Amino acid sequence: MDINSAVESQIQSVRSAIGMSTLQTAMSQDGATVNKLIEGMQKTSAEVQKAAADHKGNYINTRVY
Repeated sequence: MDINSAVESQIQSVRSAIGMSTLQTAMSQDGATVNKLIEGMQKTSAEVQKAAADHKGNYINTRVY
């Protein structure tokens, strides 16, 4: 890992921490609850992407609206 990508990784980590803190404050919830909520959203997002992956590029809409 070169220095530039290491710095970018650290910046992303700080942004993530700030985002978590902001979400915590906005929702007035503790860290464990917010973490569980984010995990659920990530899992749902992954499932949606997985379900959509089989259908990407199979059909082309030729109608002009």
